[in-house]
Amino acid sequence: METPKSERTPQAADKYVLRLPDGMRDKLAELAKSNNRSMNAEIVQILHLALDGRHAGAGCGADVAALADAIAERVALKLKNVE
Repeated sequence: METPKSERTPQAADKYVLRLPDGMRDKLAELAKSNNRSMNAEIVQILHLALDGRHAGAGCGADVAALADAIAERVALKLKNVE
């Protein structure tokens, strides 16, 4: 039985294993540090910005490839600003 979101602890939250290209973890760590956030919080923030900014009003039928492109563009922009 699933735990309602209002009762979830960080340890019970949805988890997803993410494989990053060489060097991206270090760049994300630098970006997170510069924004006084954990790496997890930084990645979540980048995803929020990508989803809210690029797909506002797109609804549940948003094209998955377009969503992936939006996330990749946003992450690349953030990482470029760190360098």
